[in-house]
Amino acid sequence: MSNTFFFPRFLVVVESLLLVCSATFSFGATQLPEDEVQALVDIAKTLGKTNWNFSADPCGHDYGWANLNPVKGFEDAVTCNCTIVPNSTICHVTSMYVSITL
Repeated sequence: MSNTFFFPRFLVVVESLLLVCSATFSFGATQLPEDEVQALVDIAKTLGKTNWNFSADPCGHDYGWANLNPVKGFEDAVTCNCTIVPNSTICHVTSMYVSITL
């Protein structure tokens, strides 16, 4: 009889854990330090990049920062290392891939 009740209780625990984790990540806004945002703005100006969306989070894989279906050699991507702190997530750019037209 205890095996019959184990699985539903296990599912409730797993679902609760997933709900808490998803709420933590969705409400804890990622934050790229202002000096790194300014560096990306400067790089965009220097390279003539006009398709970067500075109103979106570069570390959140939002439109304008990650090309999900790139043609080889035409990738745009920013990779970040993020640390979860109370009520937010602090990120730093660790690498970037940029395509430019010459």
